[in-house]
Amino acid sequence: MVNVRFMLRLLGLGVGLVAGIVFGNALRMIAGTPDSPRATIITFAVSIGTIGYLLGPHLTPRLLSNLKQTIKRASTLDIAAVGTGLFFGALISAAFAIPLSFLPGLAGSVLPLLMAAIFCGFTICVALLRKRDLIAPLLRSRTQSRGNTVSAVSVQPSLTTPGTASPAGALIDTSVAIDGRITDLVRTGFLDCQLIVPRFVVDELQHIADSDDPMRRARGRRGLDALTKLQLELNPPPVVIDEQVPEEREVDAKLVRLAKIRNLKILTNDYNLNKVAQLQGVLVLNLNELQGALRPPVLPGEEINLKIIQEGREAGQGVGFLDDGTMVVIDGGKQLVGKQTNVTVTRLLQTGAGRLIFATPSHAAS
Repeated sequence: MVNVRFMLRLLGLGVGLVAGIVFGNALRMIAGTPDSPRATIITFAVSIGTIGYLLGPHLTPRLLSNLKQTIKRASTLDIAAVGTGLFFGALISAAFAIPLSFLPGLAGSVLPLLMAAIFCGFTICVALLRKRDLIAPLLRSRTQSRGNTVSAVSVQPSLTTPGTASPAGALIDTSVAIDGRITDLVRTGFLDCQLIVPRFVVDELQHIADSDDPMRRARGRRGLDALTKLQLELNPPPVVIDEQVPEEREVDAKLVRLAKIRNLKILTNDYNLNKVAQLQGVLVLNLNELQGALRPPVLPGEEINLKIIQEGREAGQGVGFLDDGTMVVIDGGKQLVGKQTNVTVTRLLQTGAGRLIFATPSHAAS
């Protein structure tokens, strides 16, 4: 089996030798002594090559990891803008490189490369800064035409008709897939609309599943498993569409814009996404609100038994949870942290993010 660290050292050595030769030769040309002994080149080549040999295993994986993360975080619009800027920068620099290459000495070798770097960097910056004006309209027209073709084949016509009064499809958010309750909800038959999974949601789940953090990795895999179950159990199965919405970078913004374009609902349990979508006139199905509506009520004065697991935000408070995850804040429960005890409900607070119960220890209430 090939030793990866040794291969990285050889790679660093090779890059260092080449860089040393180029740098040493450039110094000789600048000094005006091209016929001088080659000791300078050999010295630079050996020195920089040795540094590359020593640092290769340490720098290469980190550089590759950073490059991979940068590419994953970049939107399609960003990548298209960089490619467009690089293309036009290469065209402009090529026009200057030909006459500059005829200059004598070091100028004929260095100036074309320098001009290419300047023009490419400038055009890439311009493309990135003006991407929404220059690049997004082109991508949007191509994406919408492709999305219409996909929808005509895979989605019912009513899903792609803007302006209809009642959206017939629902986009699945990343949080709903990770939550996992969507599979149980589908089995009940209460969802009577076509479920739609955008490709960028699948990509985000895969990115989470590839995380180095074990908890994030488990959440991503749970979301992918939930989508797989829906594909196997639901009839008709969820439709996966490839429309990327390149003009938006964040997944939540992509969902809201896609829902507006296609006149679709959004199925989520994300409180912030719920509010943003509602402000823009998008219908939202919130699983937390559904759970709150179906949850058996806990009335003030009722006694419940639970374990107080941590301190609360306010002085003297303790916090526990019911079996369904509802948070119970116990006034005066700080000294009971870690104990199973009876508490008496004093008041309830219902929010869009869930239900909050306030209580006091039963011995204190009596």
